[in-house]
Amino acid sequence: MANVTMYCTDSCPFCINAEKLLLSKGVEIDKIDIEQESEKFAEISTQIGRDSVPQIFIDGKHIGGFDDLSELDMDDELDPMLGLL
Repeated sequence: MANVTMYCTDSCPFCINAEKLLLSKGVEIDKIDIEQESEKFAEISTQIGRDSVPQIFIDGKHIGGFDDLSELDMDDELDPMLGLL
């Protein structure tokens, strides 16, 4: 199974929805709370050019936010990325 890292906050509805989608697929998520680890998020947001949450990485590849994640799921591209097929 793929390694999934998600930069998020506990109160962000998009973060919550992304987590629900990933958990429904049985994926473990390495969640990084940007309110607790703002320096990590500042570094990564500079690299990816985005400063909103969630920001999701699958096996080190930047996927994007919840909209990007759900689009991959609708296009049947998410499961292979997660190693579920």
